[in-house]
Amino acid sequence: MYEELKLKEFYKRLAQQYMSEKQVLSQQDKAEDLFHIVYVMSSVAVSGGVKIIFEHVNRLTRLGIKVTIVTHFGKPCWYPIDATYIQVPFTVELAKGIPNCDVIVSTYWDHIQSCIDTGIAPVVYFEQGDFHLFDYEGMNETLKLFIKRQYELPTFIYTVSKSAAKLINKIYGREASVIHNAIDESIFYEGSSSFKTEKPYMLMVGAESATFKGIREIIEAYNAIQQEYDISLFWITPEEPSNDMRNKVTKTFVQPSQSTIADLYRGARLYVSASHYESFSLPPLEAMSCGCPVITTENDGVLEYAIDRENVLLCRIRDPIDLTSKIKKVLDDEDLADLLITNGLSTAKLFKWHVIIDEIYDYYKKIASFEVKRQHTEEDWNIEISEDAFINPSDYIKFLKLLNITKASVIKVPVVYEIDSSLKIARWEVVAYHKKIQNHVEDICYSPVQSDNNQILINHKGYRPFIEREFEEALKDFTLLYDETKDPQLQAVYFRWMLLCLYRLQRRFEAKKKLRKHSFQDKYFSEIYFLNKLLEKKNSNETNTWKMSILGDAVSYPEYIYQINKPSVK
Repeated sequence: MYEELKLKEFYKRLAQQYMSEKQVLSQQDKAEDLFHIVYVMSSVAVSGGVKIIFEHVNRLTRLGIKVTIVTHFGKPCWYPIDATYIQVPFTVELAKGIPNCDVIVSTYWDHIQSCIDTGIAPVVYFEQGDFHLFDYEGMNETLKLFIKRQYELPTFIYTVSKSAAKLINKIYGREASVIHNAIDESIFYEGSSSFKTEKPYMLMVGAESATFKGIREIIEAYNAIQQEYDISLFWITPEEPSNDMRNKVTKTFVQPSQSTIADLYRGARLYVSASHYESFSLPPLEAMSCGCPVITTENDGVLEYAIDRENVLLCRIRDPIDLTSKIKKVLDDEDLADLLITNGLSTAKLFKWHVIIDEIYDYYKKIASFEVKRQHTEEDWNIEISEDAFINPSDYIKFLKLLNITKASVIKVPVVYEIDSSLKIARWEVVAYHKKIQNHVEDICYSPVQSDNNQILINHKGYRPFIEREFEEALKDFTLLYDETKDPQLQAVYFRWMLLCLYRLQRRFEAKKKLRKHSFQDKYFSEIYFLNKLLEKKNSNETNTWKMSILGDAVSYPEYIYQINKPSVK
């Protein structure tokens, strides 16, 4: 479901690229020392790139900077996160969940445009490298044009290595600042704590699905030395490997903790990387910091700090035979291994977070000294909502910033109505009209406001009897509304009300039967799973709960249950 939802969102962005415009910024009078940074993340799964972002977030937070993560995914458990964490429903554009802030960090190219379109703050693109840099010729023309356009939009771009910056300039014609990655010396250090085994082992890191990591080539080299050397092969991987691949190594470690990874580095006879490409390869540097000799392919990213026969032993890319010979050299030559360890430790000391994070702070401070240039003013709009109506006070500023830059003439926000003590609904309602532009284009601001007037609902068929607990009458009204409309989204909304009426009337069996017979066109309508869960007996369905947590509120519908994971409808 995750991949389907991400793909669905990407195609929407692709369709909207014709509307993209470069972000225009103006310098503010002064730069504040304390400001708010938002990282927009399309993934929080276990990976080196995500780990680096979490390090940014945590260390900036410790400097006293307000930092927020905005993502579609639930808060991960594999890495500690000290910052504010916002999970945005999958059915709303990710960038719409960005709160008011001073700097927006787009962590992947596919949401640069949508971040800029919010008008909230200067957008900086943080590039860590992927196929769009290292396999550019393998992409189709549509994707090439889309990514190239995304690169043109932000004023600021930075990346993790000089080699990545050169590729960005060569392929996309943009200059990028360089701020290196670093390692956490409180975890990755030389010491006595290590993973204990009966015989020596070599170590590799990477997912089976990430073919560029060269995992199969390492296994091939390992097979070539097994008869000559009594050594094991350990594998750290962020995902469950196939049984076939698992059987090719001695032991696998799926998503181990950072401290376990450090212990594995410290206990290893050598660390081997066979990556075909990297922007800035962090595991070899972590291995160095733990006093482990490193063998790595001569990819551009590792060459940012790796010197052959000084702090690493380099081998050719996609060459298992050369890799085999280099592994033998380290195993046979203790003096060489000691040299790699000594110089590796010195190299690792050059990449410490207490130095790097100051560079990042200074860079963001410079960006925060700019603001988005206005296309409109507040006076250009008829605004039908007050500042104190916004549930989150800072959302009012976010709302005004959207008015300053949007191409639309009508703005909607979700207005929240309290039906009773256990049920709130939100309805998308128009709250601002442009006085001069009448292009009939709508935009939304995902910033809920609280209504203190249920009279609006009472004037709608079905709502009055439900609010007044006349559920039989409400059921008749919503059934009639369902039969009359041809809009599938409105049908889904009215059907939900029908089931809630039956539930309140203690006609659970009838409601369950009706739900089983109903055919929803949209499998991403989270309220299907909510209703299923509601009508279950005491043991709620785990699958429905999981899907609700992924999808969140059904914000793409004209009306939805507000905070669907929180209310307990009675």
